[in-house]
Amino acid sequence: MAHFFSFKNPVLSQFLHNLHNRILSFICALVCFLLVICGTGQAADLPEDPEAVSWNLSAVTVTYDKKTDLYTAQEEVVITGGKTRLEADYVQFSNTTKDVFAQGNVRLISGGDVISCNAMQVNLATETGFIEKGTIFIQKNHFYIHGENIRKTGKFTYSAEKGSITSCDGDLPDWKITGKDVKVTIEGYGFAKNTTLWAKNVPTLYSPFLAFPVKTQRQSGFLVPGIASSDRLGYVYEQPFFWAISPSSDATFYAGYLSDRGPRAGGEYRYISDTSSKGIWQFDFLADDTIDDGTSDTKNYRFDSTPQRTNKDRYWLRMKSNQALPHGFFAKLDIDIVSDPDFLLEFQDGITGYTASNQVFEDQFGRDLDRYDDTIRQNSLTVFRSWDQYTLNIKTLWNDNVTARRADTEDTTLQTLPSIEFDSSRMNMGTTGLYFKLDSEFRSFYRQDTIDTATTSRKTAKVNGRRLDIYNKLFYPTRPAKFFSFEPFVGLRGTAYNTDSFTDINADDDPLKFRGIYDMGGELSTRLNRVFTAQTSFSDKIQHQVTPALSYHFLPHVDQEDLPYFDSLDDIKETNKLTWSLTNRFTAGKTIDRPDGTPIKRYRELAWIEFFQDYDIKNERDGINAQDRPWSDIWMDARIYPFSFLSLNTDLAWSPYNYHFTALNANATVTDNRGDSVTTAYRYTIDTTETWYTRFKARISRTLSAYYSFEVDLGRKTTIETRTGILLEKACWAMGLEFKESGLDRRIAFMITLKGIGEFSTK
Repeated sequence: MAHFFSFKNPVLSQFLHNLHNRILSFICALVCFLLVICGTGQAADLPEDPEAVSWNLSAVTVTYDKKTDLYTAQEEVVITGGKTRLEADYVQFSNTTKDVFAQGNVRLISGGDVISCNAMQVNLATETGFIEKGTIFIQKNHFYIHGENIRKTGKFTYSAEKGSITSCDGDLPDWKITGKDVKVTIEGYGFAKNTTLWAKNVPTLYSPFLAFPVKTQRQSGFLVPGIASSDRLGYVYEQPFFWAISPSSDATFYAGYLSDRGPRAGGEYRYISDTSSKGIWQFDFLADDTIDDGTSDTKNYRFDSTPQRTNKDRYWLRMKSNQALPHGFFAKLDIDIVSDPDFLLEFQDGITGYTASNQVFEDQFGRDLDRYDDTIRQNSLTVFRSWDQYTLNIKTLWNDNVTARRADTEDTTLQTLPSIEFDSSRMNMGTTGLYFKLDSEFRSFYRQDTIDTATTSRKTAKVNGRRLDIYNKLFYPTRPAKFFSFEPFVGLRGTAYNTDSFTDINADDDPLKFRGIYDMGGELSTRLNRVFTAQTSFSDKIQHQVTPALSYHFLPHVDQEDLPYFDSLDDIKETNKLTWSLTNRFTAGKTIDRPDGTPIKRYRELAWIEFFQDYDIKNERDGINAQDRPWSDIWMDARIYPFSFLSLNTDLAWSPYNYHFTALNANATVTDNRGDSVTTAYRYTIDTTETWYTRFKARISRTLSAYYSFEVDLGRKTTIETRTGILLEKACWAMGLEFKESGLDRRIAFMITLKGIGEFSTK
């Protein structure tokens, strides 16, 4: 988890001038260092009841004093009991009190954890005692605790006058933190005073106090704080607290303060009921001390793209949930409510910022949030069920117009409350050879504010109403010749409207209206295959499959000017169109032997390339103006993976009239076994967009890599963003340095990760 110290100075020289302040801030963060991070894992096994454990002793030489019930053992001494094993050169063991004194190459193994020392005095029943010049190794998070004189004060607690901690192996670790009065609780926290961070044998940073996690399982506790500084917010401190509510749910609470804005708080709740039911709720609140009063003094508190902000209570609530319901139904709930249009523009980054939240929802649910600059945010509840050939969807959709709500102006945003969709897949109609498909929906449309339709056109009219649409389609797949397939279809659509206060162009205010439309068409296709012998590392043979197709779609003109307009379904255009397409698919096959010698065939798709173009008979027939050209652009859509180290994705459009590309989107990635890579992407749309993005990553050594990326606007001849960085990754630590420059911002970021302790960053 990365946390940043943000400085947003408008001039690079000012930024570099304050670089030492950022370094001091970084040191202060380490000095504050309440990095009580919660780890994750499984519960550690509890030791057995000492009264029920049978202790066994073996050694080269063993003597027994019956009077004191004391065993003395020398050379290759081993004491075992339950999951505990003690090894030493010399041991005195009291069978009465279970006290043990061990000396010489002492190792006490309990589960996966190990204590190594010169000498040890410990009670095996109470698991307390004294360890001389010892090392404690916690296996599950690969953590070492070293100390000259360690006291084992309980089953899971240790203390030492002087000690050190690290997650690195070896006598001279890459990093360690030393301190005095060290206290450690396994599955809890460690604390130390007068601590020093060492790089090898060089002291680098000092902190008067340190708290660190010693956890192998999910537990409640404080997380690493977020500390930042920026021109807009001032100095920022955020302290998260993690609450492990149950094995299937947890929560994180955030409390913080922005020196130029005021107190900020938030929370996140997560639950998983089963494989089909889970949810995440997130909420942020800021009691903002500043508003946009329209003067130059508040220029840092507004954005040019949003209206004036006068509210001080600012918040953002978002959530997504999947829930299994009785009788095979499922539900999906999406909530996204923000106080003002500026909030997400202002808080894109950070622990609870837009970028972090959007990534969580996309990873966990496959559904992302609306863009951070969208001022109409979608909220929905969907209940659905699927059968073998039918699906039912019931959906309520509320589009929250943040600008209208904030300014308290008329809100004519279209809402769906609710919609009911009942559809079928293609179904065989007995022995007739016909196939049937149904698409149907009922939608109830609502607007908070409406506009009188008597003075507006149907597309600008803002009315409420209901719509029932049923679309039936019949198919008849045939094979008119040996190598050809032909599938004609005919469709019939009926749409009924019931509106509130709608008057059409004929001054008819009848609330009931109806539309009937039919369409028809078909597709003629064939499939050609050719297999080529290709003895390569990934194939024995390559199959090239070509599918040419010609389709036709006809839909007559229907006058719809007397109908209300809610969305594109209410304005279905006349269609008389031919479409040709050519699809190419390349598949590699290779025979490999299983471990038992049985051959098996493996297949891998190398490329999928499709070309298609429309011929509009209606435009050819009408030919009213220059835009009525019958031939559309020729489109190509390609996904190519010829080798494991190369991937290409391209879609483009080429005009047969001016012989130029009208759209081109292409990206390619090349990698090698070392970890080097080059990614480049080009985006072009005629008269609107032309950008180029490239990222280079070079693996300098096994642990060191560098990267450089840039994105430029070729149309405006400006640089959108550049990033230059270097990353050093070791087994127990990592360090990175990045410089980023964009149109309005220059930043330098430094990150260091100490495995087992946490990640510290300055930005």
